[in-house]
Amino acid sequence: MKPHRGFDVLIGIAVLALPISASADYFSLYVKCDGEVSSPKGRAPANLDLALRDNNQTALIQRSNVLPVGDKMKYEVSPAAYSMTYRSPQARTQLYYDWYRGALFAWDPSLKRLAYIRVSIDRQTGNLEGDYRNADDTILATFRMRCEKADPNSLPPPKF
Repeated sequence: MKPHRGFDVLIGIAVLALPISASADYFSLYVKCDGEVSSPKGRAPANLDLALRDNNQTALIQRSNVLPVGDKMKYEVSPAAYSMTYRSPQARTQLYYDWYRGALFAWDPSLKRLAYIRVSIDRQTGNLEGDYRNADDTILATFRMRCEKADPNSLPPPKF
């Protein structure tokens, strides 16, 4: 016996009405940034690759020598910029020890007084500006980068 055509239409409408859930690791924007970090000790190359997720405004640090890889930040969106702040990890945590043993902190030991990092990416030009600040809100170092939107399909697949 063949089902009634109206039944097929109802099933089709019900399927369309089901909520569509996004994958847990869906990111809407990938950016690759390169530039330099400057402090009273001198200058050094800097890089930062971010994956941005719109539904909860999370920025995942994918590759960087100025921020700890794998950590997340909340970002704010305005018509002009993406703005985010990274709070320094607590002393005595594994992240603290791993990150603070990096070349950046060996190059300029004053950065060990770091309390937070502010980052802003201009949405029109792709210019990134950031600074390292201590608890007294004194700027310890600054970084400037040029960011480009990256196509996630062009990123190399993981080897492991």
